Amino acid sequence: MFIVLLLLLIIGLNVYLPWRLNMLLALQHPVWLYILFAAGLVSGLVAMRLVTKFDNLLVSVYCNLAGTWLGILLYLTCLMLIFELINLIYPLPPVKAGWTVIILTVIIAACSLINALSFKVSPVTIPVKGLKNEVKIAQISDVHLGVARSKGYLAGIVKKTNELNPDFMVITGDLVDSKKALRKDVFSPFQEMQSPVYFVCGNHDIYVGLDEITKNLKENNVQILQNEVLITNGIKLIGLNYMRADDNARDPHRVSDETLKDILPTLDLGGDYPKIVLHHVPWGIEYMNEHGVDLVLAGHTHGGQLFPFNLLTKAMFPYNKGLAEYKGTSIYVSSGVGTFIVRMRLGTKNEISLITLVPQ
Repeated sequence: MFIVLLLLLIIGLNVYLPWRLNMLLALQHPVWLYILFAAGLVSGLVAMRLVTKFDNLLVSVYCNLAGTWLGILLYLTCLMLIFELINLIYPLPPVKAGWTVIILTVIIAACSLINALSFKVSPVTIPVKGLKNEVKIAQISDVHLGVARSKGYLAGIVKKTNELNPDFMVITGDLVDSKKALRKDVFSPFQEMQSPVYFVCGNHDIYVGLDEITKNLKENNVQILQNEVLITNGIKLIGLNYMRADDNARDPHRVSDETLKDILPTLDLGGDYPKIVLHHVPWGIEYMNEHGVDLVLAGHTHGGQLFPFNLLTKAMFPYNKGLAEYKGTSIYVSSGVGTFIVRMRLGTKNEISLITLVPQ
């Protein structure tokens, strides 16, 4: 029902926007405006499917253009709604108002595109009970290598991470989002990493082809954790596959019958070592807390990526971004170091998280 309502809303907006713009600007041939908006809507939906199936230049260009158009539609919608509210109180000159909305949309879209080109380092210090020595972890999540970003972007991430000199790096899922990222040389920058790298999968990794991704990562010195536990730097590192919290949890990305509630009891989580869980999605924290987990590192939300979606993800995920705590279990949710489909960010920033664990 939610998906049906969302589609009806999107279709409604794609009818309303060209109609309203035509009313404001009195265009001579408004039919082209309707065609443009309808093509943009279809292109966005098609692009999300194409990226997981094909790897060629035409698909890459098409998907990047479709994603940019979706971002423009979002900002145009927001500004048009603001105009309607103001116009109810204080009527505005239609032609000037129409062009003002269009110009502001272009400016905001351009700023969002530029903002998404780079990343920042987000340092955070977390006290951990039972830890003997300080441990530095570099976390990257939601890189979304593929049509929008490839080997060069990953090389920049590796270069900056080496400068941070962490004890190890963790990748908390959605490393890729399209077939283009499965080219053998895309992951080669990981060979330059000066510390160990550990990977757990996200939903997009599974869509694109997890077996091939893990094979290519292993060839580039990345260790894969699939419901596995290892001891490193005086901590138990627990890497979990993408899964739901329990059987009652709703998940539009469901890819298996595994749940955190069922899997956690099967793992070796005993002993005196501090326990750190790597899981793509920040849910099921109550089950991790029951098993004495000290820290959860996750991603998936992108921090909302684009305003006003950051408000929506706050409603969808109790742990949306940054550091939080649940009954003694800390959780850090990365905003991600990449973007999905819409290569824009507004109100958020691509980030490498530098997590310093200190003895409590």
